[in-house]
Amino acid sequence: MMVSNMSMEGVARISYDRFIKLLYERDMPELQELTIGRVSRIEDHGIYVTLEEYNKEAYIPLKELSTRFIKHPRELVKLNQKVVVKIYRMRGIAINASMKRVLPGERQKKLQEWRKLRKSMIMLQQMADQLGISIEEAIKKIGKPIIEYYETPYDGFEAAVRWGENVLEEVGVPREWVPKIYDIIKNNIKLKEVVLKRHLVISTLAPDAIMRIKKALSEGQKLAPDKIEVKYISSPRYLVRVKGFDWKEATKLFERFFNTVKAIIVSDNKWLTEVSFEEMESKRKSRREKG
Repeated sequence: MMVSNMSMEGVARISYDRFIKLLYERDMPELQELTIGRVSRIEDHGIYVTLEEYNKEAYIPLKELSTRFIKHPRELVKLNQKVVVKIYRMRGIAINASMKRVLPGERQKKLQEWRKLRKSMIMLQQMADQLGISIEEAIKKIGKPIIEYYETPYDGFEAAVRWGENVLEEVGVPREWVPKIYDIIKNNIKLKEVVLKRHLVISTLAPDAIMRIKKALSEGQKLAPDKIEVKYISSPRYLVRVKGFDWKEATKLFERFFNTVKAIIVSDNKWLTEVSFEEMESKRKSRREKG
């Protein structure tokens, strides 16, 4: 399974294997572990790869290179090429790996993890520079607390973008560092947002209808002022736009908004009243396009 080269902004002044050792406190792979290898030697009988996470050499015999028949490793790989491998045998310092045993789903998951860890390393170096500390201290006091709750530091950084800087404090990152760390995270991670659009219908014969509607919409927007937008169209319709990082999040936020608005409109209201909403065609089209 081959890995294309990646170009990333920023430079970490630490080797990747050192980073993994400090972060996860491991310096040898385990049986059945997936790892990234760089092809270091090609022989007639197989290839040797340097395992990026551990800076150890592993041997992949010809029969473990591919599910299809090949006569020579050069039909499949080149020197310095990165590949996803699975460790299947360890004898002392001798490590045997396989490309053939890596399933497509496993390959994609490992590639995603690898990319996140490489980005984590670069961002932790940026944080260390901004805070005036060593990369080792940044890993210990920022990276390690985060992986107690998330698979990689990058996953924790993404959570902070979604839910706010409190995520960093909650996992144990030093409070006085959080503002600078959060700024670096926001500058490096841009999550795509979706916009849920719905028509809100509000009609009531209550004497205080205007004030009641204004209050209801105002209280609803207070749930997430930066994510909920309400625009008057014509009585009794309002256009509601709700932002989220996915449709599920946006839908849940709209439901909270709608329930808040409805509760205020119908509270102590004995007059003829309607509070409902209609999905818009553009939203349904977006769903179909994503499916």
